[in-house]
Amino acid sequence: MAKTTQRGQVIRRKAQQVKVTTARAVKGAGRSARQVQVTLGDLIAAAFDTVGGEVKKVAQVVSSRDMTLATGKHIVFVG
Repeated sequence: MAKTTQRGQVIRRKAQQVKVTTARAVKGAGRSARQVQVTLGDLIAAAFDTVGGEVKKVAQVVSSRDMTLATGKHIVFVG
């Protein structure tokens, strides 16, 4: 809680909590970062490293909305 004084009175107010969505985080991060060219194979390999080798989970990660926002491309797995 933050304290503010106004004309000798102490006013207590709660700190404002801001929920940051993935889209906002990616949008903000993209401004200051330089663009890097990444191949689809690199994305899939990174997803395998992150998820642990399960093909269905890798397909979910790579075709997720967050990945679409980060890469600017929508990836669909058919199989």
